Amino acid sequence: MKTYVVDASVILKWVVGDDREADQRRAMDLLAAWADGSADIAAASLWQYEVGNFLGRQLGQEAMEKMDSLLKLRIRAVNLNAHMIQRCFSWMKQRGVTFYDASYLAVALESGATLITADQRFVKKMQEADQIRLLRDLDL
Repeated sequence: MKTYVVDASVILKWVVGDDREADQRRAMDLLAAWADGSADIAAASLWQYEVGNFLGRQLGQEAMEKMDSLLKLRIRAVNLNAHMIQRCFSWMKQRGVTFYDASYLAVALESGATLITADQRFVKKMQEADQIRLLRDLDL
């Protein structure tokens, strides 16, 4: 079974995605693959903070309903260890990425998974990282 780490950009598509977005179908396919047991999903433990921040700012009253739906999925949240944190700091300095974005990739590398993200700028900055894929390029 293939293991994927998803970031907030993917998780948000599961509750507020727009069918007009090119990668929306892929996000839903990934969720379906996880639900049917053909893929494993994890995320850096900060996903709740990032997603909650977006939902609270953008959706107001509906935010709790969307977050509750995500919490019911029981996404496996992975805490960073010292080695992962050091990687994040290194990428911040060398690549100009945020600690938040780097943490998802650190989780993927540590667990031998592939990071799936809709964040094209992050992927471009981390170009030679073998374990990162744009959501739109995901082939399940």
